[in-house]
Amino acid sequence: GGNGMDKGLYSVLTDDLGHCIITGDCNVAIHHVFNGPNRRLSEKYGFLVPLRPDWHNMMPYSVHMDQQFDESLKRKAQAYYETHYGNRDDFRREFGKSYL
Repeated sequence: GGNGMDKGLYSVLTDDLGHCIITGDCNVAIHHVFNGPNRRLSEKYGFLVPLRPDWHNMMPYSVHMDQQFDESLKRKAQAYYETHYGNRDDFRREFGKSYL
């Protein structure tokens, strides 16, 4: 939404940043699907998901510890990118590698 991008975070992967995408809980941390140097790209493109803290980085099943969970979100984000923003080469150029 709108031009509040610099202020407010938005997500193209969920309509509701206030509730965990796994549990529906309202105690959430905002996870950047692409982190590190690509953190800003995650914000630019809306590749953010709300996760309850245990699903974010506190447990073995959390996105920061479970590579399969992490890559499933990256694939979902890349598929969205390829549908709305550019092709696979564009994605590789921006994010460094393809997950699909």
